[in-house]
Parts: sequence; C-alpha cells; structure tokens
Amino acid sequence: MARRSDEAYVLRTQALGEADLIVTLLAEHAGRLRGVAASAKRSRRRFGGALDPMTRVRAAWSEREGRELHRIESLEPARSFSSMQSEPATQAACAVLAEIAGALASEEEPDPKGFRLLGAVLDALEGGLDPWVAVRYFEYWTLRLHGLLPDVSSCGACGAELRGAAGIPVEARGFALCAACERAAGGRRGTLSREDLEFLREAAARGPSEMATHREASRPGGALEALLRGAIEAFTERSFRAYRHLERATRAADRDPS
Repeated sequence: MARRSDEAYVLRTQALGEADLIVTLLAEHAGRLRGVAASAKRSRRRFGGALDPMTRVRAAWSEREGRELHRIESLEPARSFSSMQSEPATQAACAVLAEIAGALASEEEPDPKGFRLLGAVLDALEGGLDPWVAVRYFEYWTLRLHGLLPDVSSCGACGAELRGAAGIPVEARGFALCAACERAAGGRRGTLSREDLEFLREAAARGPSEMATHREASRPGGALEALLRGAIEAFTERSFRAYRHLERATRAADRDPS
C-alpha cells in the first residue's frame, strides 16, 4: 500500500459499522478522496476536532489498490471553522458547499483552484458574509472552473446573441434564453434582473468577501439561483438536499433577526 499525504478539507463523515467512519475529503492535489478512519466513532482522541465538517487538515492515507475506500492514517487540524457553524444558516451553507464540492470534484484529479476557492469562501463566511451570497459565489466559480458556467450573452437553445441587458429569461436547467426559445420552452424559472447581472460581473472580478452588497440577488427562488444552481444540478443530474436546510435556516433567521 502506497502512503500519501495532502492538504484537505473534510467534506463529510458517515458511520461504517460500530466503530469506524468513512471520511470524504477535498484534497488539494488528490481531488476527492474517501477513506476509512478506523475506530474514529468509538474514540475521538486519534482524530479529535479534525473530523468536524470543513476543517482544513493535513491528511495522510494508505491507498488500497483496487478499492474505493482508502485507509486514513492521520488527520492533523490546520484550520477549524467549527465555531462559526454554531449558527444554523452558516452550518447549512457549509453543507451546501460540501455537497457541491463532493459532487463535482473528481478522484485523482488535482484541483488547487477549487481547493483555494473553498478556503476563500469559508474565510468570507467566517467574516460575516451572508450565507446565500457565499453559496451563489461558490456556485459561480465552481461552474466557471469546470467550464460549465452558462453563457448569458447567447441563447442556450439556439445560440442567438442576447443583448446582456436586464430581462433575459432563464430556463430551469440554467440556460439563458432568447424570447423565441423562451416562448417555446415553457419552462422559464425567472428573468435576470440588473442586480443579477451585476452579481455575475462582480463575482468575475472580486473575492467573496467583497460581495456583501449582493444579498438580495442571491436569495433563493430568483433567476440567479435558476441560472447557477440549475446548471449545477442539471450537470450532476441530482437535486442537492442541503439547499432545503439552508432555506429553512434563513427563513427562521429572517423571522427572528435578534
């Protein structure tokens, strides 16, 4: 068995039998990685706080040839984001980030840009960035880094040029549409507003901590969500459950702003 190590973020853990945990990591140079942390459920002394979601760790593991699960040898915490996740909405936003990263990252494919993106968004969340803004920014750059970002300058159905002004219809799978294709599709999810287009322009040029003014455009149910989340879920052919938790958490926070 070859022994390897890398910087990584803990995306999730799940029980395996009575004592072990399956740990999913996003590693800087190894991509998505799944391994067994032996006896981690029975005693946390070996791994400690390194198993908390979104903790940045120095991971060491032994590769098991021909097996899907490797053997986690050690996880040394380098940066913890556990304290900010005592806030339900922030915790739910982290779950969305983990679900997206786990679905689009590939095993054995280095993704240092995606790794840095996740770290930058976590830093911004810890600094007080609205959870929905953080999620929308992460969606935007995840799509862009994977070559999947919808083009709002041309129709996703017929390729006709769009003017780029407010009023562009968005289809449920994240396509921007011309007026003719929008009428034919009948599946419109919303219309991109000036605020939505401004978000896209700003996200292309700024770091996540500079996006605080885009809270309203980032809220769920709008055209920006249809464009970005729609494109991600269409590509992965799945619906991400963590979004529902974030919607509930933010609704509760809006009802009780104290």
